Amino acid sequence: MKKLFLLLIVLSIVVFPQYKAQLIINGTPEAAVINPQYSPDGSKIAYSKSGYQGLWIYDLNKNSSTQLTDELAAGFGYQWSSDSKSILTRVAKYEDVKRYNAVKIFDVETKNSNQLNDYKTMMPYLPQWTDGNSKVYLPAKGVNEIYNSGLEKNSTSLNKYLVFEKGNKLNVLDLSTNNINIIEPIKGAEYINISLSPDQTKIVFEVMGGNLYKINVDGSGLTDLGKGNRPKWSPDSKRIVYVITEDNGYEITSSDIYLINADGSGKVNLTNSDTIIEMTPSFSPDGKSILFENYLEGSIYLMSIE
Repeated sequence: MKKLFLLLIVLSIVVFPQYKAQLIINGTPEAAVINPQYSPDGSKIAYSKSGYQGLWIYDLNKNSSTQLTDELAAGFGYQWSSDSKSILTRVAKYEDVKRYNAVKIFDVETKNSNQLNDYKTMMPYLPQWTDGNSKVYLPAKGVNEIYNSGLEKNSTSLNKYLVFEKGNKLNVLDLSTNNINIIEPIKGAEYINISLSPDQTKIVFEVMGGNLYKINVDGSGLTDLGKGNRPKWSPDSKRIVYVITEDNGYEITSSDIYLINADGSGKVNLTNSDTIIEMTPSFSPDGKSILFENYLEGSIYLMSIE
């Protein structure tokens, strides 16, 4: 029995050239756990399952998971509230072949949900928290929409800007003036996986079929970071974690996690592994670890980078 226990410990640890990664949430290729995100207070990890269906909460203190919802698309583009008590997301349902979306807020403790709008067919954009989580901003094809969240305003987490893509341009909303600065860093490009730095001064984004770029919120300082996918900021806004993936036209064949300084210097391959396909990396709130999913295994790991 002791030998079996030791074997399980060994199998739950992945050793990279520089760092070790610990298995946190177990899945399978057929029932993969994906898209993990730490809560801001560092006590929980939210994640989804194959196809972004549903949301689960893993409690790091209890080492156990609970289901928040099983709704379609709930695990894509979701956001924790700044107090770690709620999650904002866009859910989906189908009637015949038509897809309908709605915006919902889930209470992590009670599992209750608050639906902010009616289901509708045209909702290409993701909702974002604003005004200290007391409101939700939803970009739209026409006039952008604002909803009361029903939550108390958190005055310690008031953001200055919201950033989103609209019409193949970056839209930077200044929340103090409600003015939108429209930026086109690369003419004709399609921008995806856009991320605003925690200090609200910089934006990192991916160009469809191209490279990663960093730009200041005022549109200055465009920096080409090279090839990459799925960028996320470090809590101190100084570094960016991302993956470089390869495919054969049908499926992903390899992927590694990279870290780079915001100015484009100091690029380093953190994993450099031929046996694991690492995806969707993101920082822990203290900046000392990186969460990621193992695409081949369907599980979620935590890698210390200290």
